[in-house]
Amino acid sequence: MNIRKTAITIGVLSLTVGTGLYISSATEKNIDTKAEIKAKTDSQEALARKKVEELNSKVASGEEKVLSQSAVFPDVNKEEAFQEADIVIKGKVESINKEYMENTDIPFTDFNFNVEEYWKSDLKEEENNSIKQLVVTQDGNSELNFNEHPLMEVNKEYILFLKRVLNNNNEEKLIMIAGPNGKFNLNENFIDQSIDTQSVNGETADEFIEDSSQGEVNEPIAEIITK
Repeated sequence: MNIRKTAITIGVLSLTVGTGLYISSATEKNIDTKAEIKAKTDSQEALARKKVEELNSKVASGEEKVLSQSAVFPDVNKEEAFQEADIVIKGKVESINKEYMENTDIPFTDFNFNVEEYWKSDLKEEENNSIKQLVVTQDGNSELNFNEHPLMEVNKEYILFLKRVLNNNNEEKLIMIAGPNGKFNLNENFIDQSIDTQSVNGETADEFIEDSSQGEVNEPIAEIITK
């Protein structure tokens, strides 16, 4: 597999609040606010895009070298992520739904994610008990992924803190909050991170979520029974 080497990728990736690329669905109700955010970010993005193009051109010509594939993700702790999340789930990746680019050079992957437990949800109660699969979006794809936020793997189990956002086409997405700060690998129901930014390795799923909710949640609000 050929991994495309890019010096830098512009745009803010998984955020806890709206950005130029993904605007929180809460702002959809306020058109003036949405337009103001977009106008402000458009000029910043144009300047950033010019700098990126210049740098990538130098990389292609050999004037500059790529040291690593990385992105700057917001520094969000587990308590903040839980508070900000619309949905917190435990489950397993069934398959890749699709890979794509936003704004020509910002990579994303949509995964089909089988839900085992809902720990927090903005869905109706009956939906929590009936919706067994969600499409979940992660920064990166098979051609361009980020060192600090490796792509989820099929048949692997995770806890995800998810936020509803809108993409450029006003399509709603469920994306991980602050990239790696919203995705936690599970191994036999224990947190097992390859990059443990929050010192949570070794906690059980239940302990981790109870700590993240600051003691407010100690059991799932819904469990999906699979036959």
